[in-house]
Amino acid sequence: MDQTDDLEAFFKRFAMAYTRLDVDGVSDLFCLPFFTLINGEKTNWPKLEELYHTTCILFDWYKQQGFYDARYSIVSMLKLSRDLATARLRWRVILNDGSPWEYCTSYQLKRIDGEWRLAGVIQFEEKMHPQQDPAQLAHPLKRAEKALRHLIDIPEQIEIQLNDVVLAEPSVDRYLG
Repeated sequence: MDQTDDLEAFFKRFAMAYTRLDVDGVSDLFCLPFFTLINGEKTNWPKLEELYHTTCILFDWYKQQGFYDARYSIVSMLKLSRDLATARLRWRVILNDGSPWEYCTSYQLKRIDGEWRLAGVIQFEEKMHPQQDPAQLAHPLKRAEKALRHLIDIPEQIEIQLNDVVLAEPSVDRYLG
């Protein structure tokens, strides 16, 4: 087995859920604590309820934008240790009007009980060609944050021990009461 075969298999599973905008499917792949780094602002997500709610809002917004047919290519993968890895994917999403979103996202992963889980997502912008319209190609997370910031309950920021890892539970119904 290639040293990254298990990561590639993980991202195939992740991409299937992400392409369907399946909140439960994607949330099942999270571990806690989880973090996002969007527009240079880091948010720690110590509770699944807040992260799940934000993912629902984000995916609903993606649907409103006409998001479909998300495809990815692996830009890079690196196993930092047996249980820690990082990967950078290039995404191309076609919107209902035929226009593309093309962006890269970095993922931080932890292996827990033999399975890879998402521990963090980093959004970043790449340099664009002079002919590209920055408004059209802005990273979806950057556009979403601008549109949705008032709807998302950002958790109170506290220091989180990186060794304290909890799997996101497959059913979050009990959290959403």
